Amino acid sequence: MKFRVTHNTIRRSRLAVRRAAAAGAALLGAVAGVLAAAPAQAAAGPNGAVNIRGQEPWNTDAMMARVCGTDGHTGYEDWYVNVTTGELRDHSAWRKGPVWHKDDGKWTLQPGWERFEGRCEYPVASSWTYRAAWRPISETRTNCTDSGYSLELAREYATSKSYSHTVGGSTSAEASIGDWFGTSVEASYSYSWAIEDSVAVTNNDVIEIGPKKTAWIEASPTKRVVRVNPVFKVDSYTWNPTGKREDVIDVTSWRDSGYDRIYSYGNYIDGVADELKNDGTPLMTFRKKDRPAGTECD
Repeated sequence: MKFRVTHNTIRRSRLAVRRAAAAGAALLGAVAGVLAAAPAQAAAGPNGAVNIRGQEPWNTDAMMARVCGTDGHTGYEDWYVNVTTGELRDHSAWRKGPVWHKDDGKWTLQPGWERFEGRCEYPVASSWTYRAAWRPISETRTNCTDSGYSLELAREYATSKSYSHTVGGSTSAEASIGDWFGTSVEASYSYSWAIEDSVAVTNNDVIEIGPKKTAWIEASPTKRVVRVNPVFKVDSYTWNPTGKREDVIDVTSWRDSGYDRIYSYGNYIDGVADELKNDGTPLMTFRKKDRPAGTECD
């Protein structure tokens, strides 16, 4: 279908929309053409982190969701986990039972409770695009004559974005994620999408409308999904196998495993927004639709 564009304007909510860069295109080349199906689990985790889902006897998706949350905080964290039950307690458990007890009048960790300290990171784990459903983006125009002819109609489209948080297969919309996600992702990757800046486009198009037909224009926008698996960077990991103060063990890796970055594959945050072309306009496919005219020609 061909349109003759007679007028075109672009409005941005901010001064500019980030442009696609060659480095970003190369980085995401591996996922080009992938449709809206979640990608397979990669062998190497984001930021070199190790996936602990299935390696521990407790629900690590829920643990990581609570430890790192969805607000993008990267400050110091202090947590305790019961390695038998999976119970998780925050810094408020400091020197309190049942996490701590006294040995010879001095506080030490109870056996079975282990302490991990560090910070959360929010690296991009994967990204892919998909074609969204067709939707009307123009006014309707009707040709009530017995022959086809050209009519001008206006079409408008504004980009949109959304966020969701998935924990162990249960997904919820997260409207509050917002600013940190767009800023973090844009700072790390240089492809162009409307996650931080919104774009609105208005066109006047001339289309051919058949006799006794009502016509309009539909669009199928290309959407990009960017997935973040929150990662915990371990600075200190402490436990006491006997409960005796002299037996405290303090290492700098997760459970003395040798790796200091962990994530849980079933805990992730998705951001979805319109893919943009190099000129900053939304990438989409158009088509003309029509139907027999009804009461419009009465």
